[in-house]
Amino acid sequence: MFCAVFFLHFILFVQAQWEFESTNHDLCKTPHHQDGKCTPIYSCKPILDLLDQVPQPLPPEISDYLKSYHCGFDGNSPKVCCPSKPIYFNNAEEPTFPDVSRHRNTYLLPRKCGQFDSLDKIVNGNKTGIFEFPWMALLSYQTRNGPQFKCGGTIINPRYILTAAHCVTNLKTPLLGVRVGEHDLRTVTDCETNKDKERFCAPPFQDLQIEKVIPHQQYNAKFLTDDIALLRVAPIKTSENSRPVCLPLAESRNYNFTNRNAVVTGWGMTENGRPSPDLLKVALSVVPLEECKRLYKTTANLNERQLCAGGKNKDSCGGDSGGPLQVMGRIFGETRIVQQGIVSFGPRNCGSSYLPGVYTRVAAFMDWILDNMEP
Repeated sequence: MFCAVFFLHFILFVQAQWEFESTNHDLCKTPHHQDGKCTPIYSCKPILDLLDQVPQPLPPEISDYLKSYHCGFDGNSPKVCCPSKPIYFNNAEEPTFPDVSRHRNTYLLPRKCGQFDSLDKIVNGNKTGIFEFPWMALLSYQTRNGPQFKCGGTIINPRYILTAAHCVTNLKTPLLGVRVGEHDLRTVTDCETNKDKERFCAPPFQDLQIEKVIPHQQYNAKFLTDDIALLRVAPIKTSENSRPVCLPLAESRNYNFTNRNAVVTGWGMTENGRPSPDLLKVALSVVPLEECKRLYKTTANLNERQLCAGGKNKDSCGGDSGGPLQVMGRIFGETRIVQQGIVSFGPRNCGSSYLPGVYTRVAAFMDWILDNMEP
C-alpha cells in the first residue's frame, strides 16, 4: 500500500532533480550528494523502509523530501536514486553535508583564517575597512575597453581562489587574472585614518597569473546548479590585506541559518546602477530554502546545495558574482568569519525585487573543493 501511494505520487512529477554523474546511467547522486544507483522504486529497500516509518497520507515536507530522490522513469515506472545506507528524514544520524575532517587535503586549508580586523577605525554604513575582508579577490577579463573586473572570489589558501563556475566558463571575454589585496579601485595605495587621526596604509595589491581553472564538472549553465569553481594562481604573499577566509569545517559544517543574518561583500552594482570603486558590505537575512523554492518555482529548480538571502530591496548584485556570503561562526573552538555561500544568481533588477539572491552553499561542496586542491 505504501509503495503504491508513493508510486502514484511520483507519476505526477516528470522532472528529475539530480543529474547522473557519468555515462553509466545507473549511477547517480542522492540529495545528500552520496553515491547511489538509479533503480525502480520497488527495488530500493531504504526508500521502502522509510515509507513504512512515515505517516500516510504523506505530509508535504516528507513528500517533497522523497521527490528529491527521483532520477527518471523505466517506462511508466518511477526510478529513485537508491543509496546504500538507510534514509533518515530530519534525523541527525545522516549529516546534511560531507564530513571532510579526515580528508587527505584538509591540511591545505589554513587554520589561521577568517580573522577579524581589530583596528580602531571609522567606517560608516556599508563601507568596509581596508583590512576588514582581506580574503576578497577580483577576477579580471579582457574586454573591448581593456581589462575589467567583472567577478569576485575569495582567498582560501596561498594558491587557490574560490569563485562561481559561471565566472570562468562559457565566457564572452577572456579571463586574464586575479587581483587580491584590493580595496579602492581608484587608488594605488589604500590608506585609512583611525579615531586618533593616525594614518596607516595597506601593502600593495597583488595581480596574479592563473595557472589552472577548475569549474565543477556538473555545473549546469542553464539552471546554475553546482555553480562553484577553483582557480589555482601564482603564490599569494600573505599580508594584512591578503589572507584566507575560513571554509565550513568542523562545528561550522551544519550551520543553522534560522533567524540569522549573513554579510555579502563586493564591488558590484550599487543602487545607482554603477559599480562601486571601493569594497562594500551588506547584511542580508537568510531566506528559508522552502520559501525560496516557492518564490523561484517558475524560473529555477533550487536544491539544498543552495542558499537564499536578501530580497525586499536588499541584495548582492551582478558584479559581485563569485563573491562570498559569510557569517560569524565557531571553527576549531574559536569565533571566525566563515564563508558559507558563493554569489550565484538573483533577480535581474538587483536589489529592487521581492526575490532573494541565490548562493551556492559551500558546505555541500567541501569534498569537491578538497578533492581538487594540490599542495
